[in-house]
Amino acid sequence: MAAPSATAAQPHAQSPQALGTLVRLRVLNASELPTHADIAPQQSSGTPPELGSFLLAVLNEAESFMTAYLPARFKTKSTDKQSLPSIAPVELLSHEINAADIPKEVRSAGSGATAESWFARVSIHESAAKEGTASWEEFDQGLRADHSKHEMEYTPDVQDAHKVLDWDSAIERSNRKVDAWADVSMSIMEMVHHIPPPLNDRVFSVLVVTAKQAEEIIVVQIPVDTAGMAGAKYNTKSSKLQSGIYVSIEHGQLIDGGAKVKWQMATASDAKGILPMWAQKMGVPGAVIKDVGLFIGWCAKRRVGEA
Repeated sequence: MAAPSATAAQPHAQSPQALGTLVRLRVLNASELPTHADIAPQQSSGTPPELGSFLLAVLNEAESFMTAYLPARFKTKSTDKQSLPSIAPVELLSHEINAADIPKEVRSAGSGATAESWFARVSIHESAAKEGTASWEEFDQGLRADHSKHEMEYTPDVQDAHKVLDWDSAIERSNRKVDAWADVSMSIMEMVHHIPPPLNDRVFSVLVVTAKQAEEIIVVQIPVDTAGMAGAKYNTKSSKLQSGIYVSIEHGQLIDGGAKVKWQMATASDAKGILPMWAQKMGVPGAVIKDVGLFIGWCAKRRVGEA
């Protein structure tokens, strides 16, 4: 597959509600990633995308999905879910994306088929470092900075967050800025999740892109193929883990003049293996809601030095 162009993938170049080519439930190949010393030439046939253009395309596509596509297309399933110790009610939403709505160059299923089953949540929190909520700084430092490491710390089912490689030294040359986005980071992580027996634990290999701008933070995770990458730890034939895939976007915004934090998350996944999709879809909403309380509880522990 040819490397994606920034123009084709960037949602701001088309309708705000149009779907892009990068933030999808499909595995990115090495040839679709910017050049990296630890990606062998034979893994990267064709012309790789330029790093800055690729980052901007991912960030803008993800932001557009959360601020335009989600509000317009997702349906609310519940508005008052609780996830203690967070005191903020959680809105749960869902949406089935048809293959016909996905750009044809990355479409894997025929028109009429459901290509991606998304679940999302929205919660609004008082921006304060106190019980039941968290400050904007805590959201930023907990969700965006060292995202994968922190996710492992506050999510009991995450057993490991192994970094395969990152582009941070290259991004530093532009002072970690891409257009209006600052503190930009991109890495490939292997996230190991415990699954109750008799199912095997899962490893999800993801490209993680994080950034912030004025009163906004974003974290994007996209499935990626780590085959042949020297830093890969789990994605081998000898591993007893089952490989799965997920795509996710975390989006945080300061609202109400800085008094509150609007926290959105959206994800689509396929755990693969013998677990049928209908069974997977039953378990995702509960996990999506539970993460709110896990994060807020972790923030409380961090304040007193217990996490």
